[in-house]
Amino acid sequence: MPRQWGRRRGAPRSGEDAPVPAGPDADPIVPVDVAVVGCQGAVTVRIPGGESPGEVLVRVRGTNELFVAYTDEALNVGNRVIVHRSRGGRAVDVTSIFTEPE
Repeated sequence: MPRQWGRRRGAPRSGEDAPVPAGPDADPIVPVDVAVVGCQGAVTVRIPGGESPGEVLVRVRGTNELFVAYTDEALNVGNRVIVHRSRGGRAVDVTSIFTEPE
């Protein structure tokens, strides 16, 4: 079988269309980080709650990593949280497990 020059393995052949999102508003595929689900962390930037994000520092894969965090309730800096869902990319949903006294 002769080698085909000018075409990468897995690239569409001429005449084949590359996959196209399902519309102009289609979101790109964002990989979900399942390793972070179930990990504990601490709020580093206040989370106002609802659709407004904050930031958490989570111990995952042997290091501390920062994630954009969402939750239904407002959480202040220092609150301990647990990640219960990855939204993909560097975004997670968290739940409070301990509140620092004010």
